[in-house]
Amino acid sequence: MTDIPLATILRINAARTIPLTRYEEEGNFDRFGYIKDLAENHGADLPAVIEIADLLGPEEDFDGLVTTIEDAAEGFGFGALIVGGA
Repeated sequence: MTDIPLATILRINAARTIPLTRYEEEGNFDRFGYIKDLAENHGADLPAVIEIADLLGPEEDFDGLVTTIEDAAEGFGFGALIVGGA
């Protein structure tokens, strides 16, 4: 697993705009944990998922981010950059 700097984890959690209870509904205690689980559940590269989450913004954590990661896992577009591939 890739080590993510504490400063990045704190930044990701501070950027949260969705109520914390929504992340808890997904079994996570913060935004970073949710993003980490999303990456792991789809076999995606965590730093790449963090980068996409940053680009999309926290408002897209449960919509656009999920769709982007799922599309990548299915091989659409730039999937090899996110999900282990060539």
